[in-house]
Amino acid sequence: MLDHPRLTSTDADEPAIALTLDPSADHSFAEPSRETFVLSARAAGLLVEDLEYDDREEIAPVTTRTLLLTGGAYVPEQKHDPVDLLDRLRVPDGGKHPTASEIERVAAYLENSEIEQRARWLAEEVVAESRLSEVMEIDDVRTRRERMNDLREIAKDL
Repeated sequence: MLDHPRLTSTDADEPAIALTLDPSADHSFAEPSRETFVLSARAAGLLVEDLEYDDREEIAPVTTRTLLLTGGAYVPEQKHDPVDLLDRLRVPDGGKHPTASEIERVAAYLENSEIEQRARWLAEEVVAESRLSEVMEIDDVRTRRERMNDLREIAKDL
């Protein structure tokens, strides 16, 4: 069933998002499936506290993509490739458009996150092709390696 990303919760009452994903097998004729991704504490704070999303409320696609890229939405005890997840993500046409306030908060969340090196190009693409480009520069996307190098430089200066 194809549906928009929505805020939900797990059986353990953890905040989560429900997504529609294509099957992971290359030559599968299976239909897209609905999967639940738990939100990290930081991602839950963004969605529930800052943006005040309610249960079952549709989540804007740019917000969903950002959470997947940063690891803010995950399946416990499973390793997911953010590039693969964004490729498999299916969002129907139309849907929720983020407010200017949401765009600003999502941009701040992304700027303070660490992206895997191999997913940097995709994060840059998400910024460039969305309203995030109105409030942040593509260069504001930082990888784990870049953040570690910055910390090393700070340590050297001390």
